[in-house]
Amino acid sequence: MIIAKATEVSDLAASAFAARFYAVVASAQPIGQALRQGAVVLDLMGLYGGWKPNVLSRTDVTVDDLVFVQVPIE
Repeated sequence: MIIAKATEVSDLAASAFAARFYAVVASAQPIGQALRQGAVVLDLMGLYGGWKPNVLSRTDVTVDDLVFVQVPIE
């Protein structure tokens, strides 16, 4: 999976996006949700500037179903 943008992204925008993206991933939510929440943070901070994060993945992978963290059931 690759998250990319074709043009330059400011350090602040990249940091804000990454902080929210990884917080969502760490809470065992799907990657698609993490992408959307990262984009919302950029919008709320006024950093969107037309940047829409895109993800590239294999055709057999659905990012709305893909979860990187498994929370143990006790």
